[in-house]
Amino acid sequence: MDRMPASMFYLSHLRKHPESLQYLVGINYSQFRLLLPKFSLALRQRETSWLKQSRLRAIGGGRKSTLKSDFEKLLFILFYYKVYPTFRFVAVLFDLDKRNCQIWVRRLELVLQQTVDYQLALPVRQVSHFRHWFEVCPQLKEFIVDCSERQIQRPNQVSQEFYYSGKKKHHTIKNQILVNPRNKRILAVSNTVEGKRHDKQVFVDDPVFLKLPPGSKALGDSAYVGIHHPFLKLVTPVKKPPGMELGEMDKHNNKSISQIRVRVEHPLAYLKHFNILSQKFRNKISTADLPFRNIACLYNFSRSYG
Repeated sequence: MDRMPASMFYLSHLRKHPESLQYLVGINYSQFRLLLPKFSLALRQRETSWLKQSRLRAIGGGRKSTLKSDFEKLLFILFYYKVYPTFRFVAVLFDLDKRNCQIWVRRLELVLQQTVDYQLALPVRQVSHFRHWFEVCPQLKEFIVDCSERQIQRPNQVSQEFYYSGKKKHHTIKNQILVNPRNKRILAVSNTVEGKRHDKQVFVDDPVFLKLPPGSKALGDSAYVGIHHPFLKLVTPVKKPPGMELGEMDKHNNKSISQIRVRVEHPLAYLKHFNILSQKFRNKISTADLPFRNIACLYNFSRSYG
């Protein structure tokens, strides 16, 4: 007896219970419907490039895709990010071959990037200063900076030492985010680096460090003490001197800093709701950057700002 494909069963269930979509993909039903037209447009553009690749069959030949609609394709990639199952498990859920699951993930996360990447696009303007031209990002006038470290599978023998984090006692990678302290919008995401790299060094190595506008203000934890930038005033907690206690004024200032700096933890908590960022990353390290950036864009997309 013919059975209903798993993807069709999910669609039928979601039509009756749209409120459950958020638990599957990380965004609610109305946000999903708003994202779908943008995703469809990016998908059409990507499909053109896929057709130009070398083919063994004529266009339209071969087995028809199980993921027929754009709705199913968007559901597939967001479900993979949110739940982060193994490819064998996804193959059972969506009635796909394991190899096809890998291909769809690789293709659709690029489509998703093209769909939402504008959410992290910082406007750049040129400024004349000391007879030189340089670029600045006005949105970085105020921000909170922090890093998020995640565990990866044990790399090959050559890369083991490079990715081993003595702090976490695992092999890890790290990303830095800059957050607007007023509306908690993620302003920028750094490239993925090895987890053992110090937070301060990640900030200095990030290209956005060179695009801060004059008069910028930032908050960071004690890891960012000692950073110097001609346009930046970086406020960090006061460390307790060895063998001494902090004064009441320093304790009060540290508490005030923490009450503001905690706002960077809210976006990080949202990102960690997606298991691909909270569980051990099982894919190739070279592909770890894209999920973090895509989910940061989804965070901005799922919130409205004036």
